[in-house]
Amino acid sequence: MATSGFPVWWILVPVLAWIVFSLGVTLLREYRRHQVQSSRAQRAAELLDRGEPAMAEVIAFADTGQRRSASGTVWAVARLGLRVRPAGAAEPFDVEQTTSIALADLPDHAPGKMIAVRFDPASRELAVERRAGSPAYFGADVSRPCAAAKEMADA
Repeated sequence: MATSGFPVWWILVPVLAWIVFSLGVTLLREYRRHQVQSSRAQRAAELLDRGEPAMAEVIAFADTGQRRSASGTVWAVARLGLRVRPAGAAEPFDVEQTTSIALADLPDHAPGKMIAVRFDPASRELAVERRAGSPAYFGADVSRPCAAAKEMADA
C-alpha cells in the first residue's frame, strides 16, 4: 500500500549525521586542547623541579582580564615582560610570560619588581616561582622568548 507524504527519514538521517559529526569534532578539539594544557603543566612542573634558579626583573605587566578560580583563590591571567638575569656569567635575556598570578600577589609583579624564576638554559623557557605563603600553583607557566618585552608595555 502506497502512502502519500514525504518520508521523514530523508530529513532525520542527515540531521543525526550532522549532530554526530559536530559532536565528534568538538570532542576531538577538546581532547587536543587538554593534551596541550597537560603538556604545558608537565613542562612547568619539570622546570620548577629541575630548572636553574634566576631572578627576573618585571619590565612590563599587562592584565589579560581573564580570571580563574579554584580552591578558594582567584588568579589573574597576566602577560609579563621579564628580563631574566641568570647566575654566573650568562647574559641576561628577555622573555614574554603568560602566567596566572593570585590577586593578592599582583603588586609583587609590578614593573620594576624582581621575581624568582626557574629556567631551562637551552630553550630559555621559564616558570615563575611562587613566594612562600602564596596560594598553590595554578595553571601552566611556560614562556617563549620575545624580541622586545618593552613592546608589551605599549599594548
